[in-house]
Amino acid sequence: MKIIAIALAGGKSLRMGSDKALLKIDGETLLARVCQVAAQVAESLYVVVRSCEQYQAAIADSENISMVLDQQLDGALVGFLQGLEAIAHASNSPDWVLLLACDLPNLDSEILRSWATQLADLPEDAIAYLPKYIAQDRQDQPANHLKSKQWEPLCGFYRWGCQKSLREFVENGGRSFQQWLNTQQVVEILEVDPNILFNCNTLDELLSLKQQNWR
Repeated sequence: MKIIAIALAGGKSLRMGSDKALLKIDGETLLARVCQVAAQVAESLYVVVRSCEQYQAAIADSENISMVLDQQLDGALVGFLQGLEAIAHASNSPDWVLLLACDLPNLDSEILRSWATQLADLPEDAIAYLPKYIAQDRQDQPANHLKSKQWEPLCGFYRWGCQKSLREFVENGGRSFQQWLNTQQVVEILEVDPNILFNCNTLDELLSLKQQNWR
């Protein structure tokens, strides 16, 4: 089974105040960490970036990586589509695409490989194999509101054939992963350690991470 990975590093990092992909922990950028883990699962990796020069140094030591310039800067969903289109133009089509955010410091290659071994058993109409997370309560929700689970779209696998529905969704103005995925057949990855899905969005989260043993 052929797997190619896409890492998204073109976000604006507004809550962090600086580019998350280039933040360092123990001397290693978050982007470099994600690339190293992805390289142990996928045959090659495409990194969607805002500026090729800006991220070149972060991935200089990694092999089989191609950078895709995100010219539209229109969110993660469009960045994913651009990554898929770059793969389609440059290589033989994979069976599955591993999509990862650039700010997942607790990624574990063994866990990702174990998820990959389950892909062959999924229904043929399933376009993705993703974990879910508990959405944070909104301020306008009552205290007794049931917490809802949402898809974690930036840490999981997508079937290569998802391109058609994704392109149609984007061309019709769609920009929400949740809205798109809720129209598709998606299989949930069960019993996922929430630490694997931890991402750094704020300085407080980064400081908390630095105080822990970074795995």
